[in-house]
Amino acid sequence: MKCDSCQGKATVFYTQVIEGKLRKFVLCEACAKKKGITNVDDLLMGEDLLGNSAPQTKIQDLVAELNQDDCSSCGFSLDDFRKVGRLGCPECYDVFSREISERLPSMHKGGIHKGYLPEGVAMKQALKSELACLAEKLESAIEDERFEEAAMLRDQICKIEEKKGVAES
Repeated sequence: MKCDSCQGKATVFYTQVIEGKLRKFVLCEACAKKKGITNVDDLLMGEDLLGNSAPQTKIQDLVAELNQDDCSSCGFSLDDFRKVGRLGCPECYDVFSREISERLPSMHKGGIHKGYLPEGVAMKQALKSELACLAEKLESAIEDERFEEAAMLRDQICKIEEKKGVAES
């Protein structure tokens, strides 16, 4: 991203809420210093709000944490990921895992891929699975000389194959 003031590379992301209105600033470090945004004493009010139990955090630490290292395998940066929306290589998933885990819930219904099959394909797979199961039972019935059961299973297999033939045409 580019600095709102000088169009340099932005490294400081500042959000301000005044009277219920949200304002966002994207600045380079030099412009942020000029505007006094990197002054830790003025910005981080954790001590005042939570008592003296709030940990001391420097703005530089927050900026460093947000701007993670580039990927050592492909050289892809966090800014590249933010601009393109894709990663450079498999190792990027580890390097940018924090950013990915923050973005994923807003992009998908969850963090686990459950898959999707079109209705026709799912039905064909179910028929194929049922045919395989019936074929196993048929073989077992023939081996055990349960011929009446084998005949019923054979008839079921024929009906399913007819359905399958109708569905394919």
